[in-house]
Amino acid sequence: MNNAMRRLVCLLLILCFSISLVGIVHANAGSFNLAPGNQTACDIAVSPGDRVQLTFTITDDNSNSMLSWIVFPNSTVTSLGDVGQYSASFKSNVGGTCELHFNNTSTSETVLVSLNYEVDHYILGIPEMIFVLAVIAVLLMVFVSGYIIMSKYNS
Repeated sequence: MNNAMRRLVCLLLILCFSISLVGIVHANAGSFNLAPGNQTACDIAVSPGDRVQLTFTITDDNSNSMLSWIVFPNSTVTSLGDVGQYSASFKSNVGGTCELHFNNTSTSETVLVSLNYEVDHYILGIPEMIFVLAVIAVLLMVFVSGYIIMSKYNS
């Protein structure tokens, strides 16, 4: 392999490595109608150390008429009662699925639920995106310094 081909292969390997370090930040915003007499659950996948920001709003004529609760990945159940609006932020200690349950069995009207959540991944206590940028910056400095050292030996 000539030098140009080696550099191209190294560049492609660095690019693939950098892309593999970047995870997907899970963010979701949406709303759904819940018919009378029904209940539903929304699942949020979390890993250990993730920070979750969660907000939901229940809109109907009587916004305090629908029961809701959260089942955390460690099987802890937190009843939110019949709240019309809820906002929370928490850190996941274990991986798994966080389930949001909405129960519209006690009303005779369709309810609109607006849900917004974001899952931030952390690596060694640092937000994932900042960690990846730091790793890429360090790798680039190593490659540039290696290139400078190698060019001194070639001349």
